[in-house]
This record gives sequence, C-alpha cells and structure tokens, in this order.
Amino acid sequence: MITYVVQPGDTLYLIANRYNTTVEALLRANNLSTPYVYVGQTLYIPAPGPVPGPEPWPGPGPGPGPGPAPGPGPGPGFGNLEQRVNRLEREFNQLNRELDRLTREVNRLDQRLDRLEQRVTRLER
Repeated sequence: MITYVVQPGDTLYLIANRYNTTVEALLRANNLSTPYVYVGQTLYIPAPGPVPGPEPWPGPGPGPGPGPAPGPGPGPGFGNLEQRVNRLEREFNQLNRELDRLTREVNRLDQRLDRLEQRVTRLER
C-alpha cells in the first residue's frame, strides 16, 4: 500500500483516478465515512484493481468492430454530486440566515451602546 499526502485542490475522485483505484476503495482503505479530505492528510492508496476495458461494439460482418470513443463521463464518486450540491446550498442558506441574525444583533447592540454613551454624556455635564 502506498501513502499519499493530500495537496491543495485534491479530491478523493482525483486521487483515485491518479492511482487507478476507486473512491470507494480509498474510503475503505482509510476508514473514512465521508469523501472529504483536507490538505496535509495522509491517505493509504490501495493496490489498483483490474481496469475494465471498453465493451466491444458490434460492427458489420463477423467479429467486433471498433468501439465508441470513450466519453468524459462523470466516473466514480460523482453519483452523489447533486446531493452534495443540495447539501451545500442548504448549508449556505443556513449560514446566510445566521449572518443576518448576527448582523441584526450587532446593530441592536450598536444602538444600545449609542444610548448608553448619550446617557454618560448627560451625566458628565
């Protein structure tokens, strides 16, 4: 098993592709419950499994003809992309609501401070 230190911009999907393995295999090898990694994290890279070749494409006449050109499909690890985007949108909206609440609280405290300063000024006269 190889060890790898996560670099900026790395994702499990990119690391899996680089080492000819799957996100699922990386999750298992590193006992991870989520696909999130951080810079500086050390990962164990399992030995690559067999890579399936393209399916033969039947052509005219006997025997297989040339197969279709491989497309840039999403590959492993992108099955939950929509779920991840939805979760991030929910978290973003929640953080925005919290920011609004905190902004209102700061404004309220700022007004209270102004009133207190006015009282102090009156008392000093």
